Amino acid sequence: APPNLFERLGRPMHVVAPMVDQSELPFRLLARRYGAQLCYTPMVNANQFNNSSVYREEVLDEANAADRPLVVQFAGHDAETLLRAARHVEHMCDAVDLNLGCPQGIARRGRYGAFLLEEEDLVVDIVRTLSSKLQVPVTCKIRLFRDDLDRTLRLC
Repeated sequence: APPNLFERLGRPMHVVAPMVDQSELPFRLLARRYGAQLCYTPMVNANQFNNSSVYREEVLDEANAADRPLVVQFAGHDAETLLRAARHVEHMCDAVDLNLGCPQGIARRGRYGAFLLEEEDLVVDIVRTLSSKLQVPVTCKIRLFRDDLDRTLRLC
């Protein structure tokens, strides 16, 4: 069997998770210096990323060989918008992650993060679209459904 994503990334044991206003490039490079083997970008708003070159430069201005392996995390609720954003970065990263975990009020208003989990068919459609049309693997940061582990496992 071909190696899974974990194997292709070198079986990282020290991972820097996506953190708002923390996991930008300088922090990731510092974390790597101290042993991080895999890093995530902060959550990136896919719509804003597509529509603003300034935002794109702020978030991921250029490929950096020292910043690999790297997972770019996107937030959004529209498969085509997420796909367009991910295509901007697929040559600069090792995987794209869909944020299904953010519990903040802004995520509710923006219809992403943990609040998107209430639209399971949409989540499945997004993941199918991304995984079939990108050159890199797609992962999801997900929260457990409150008091319903079986529902979480079915979605996964």
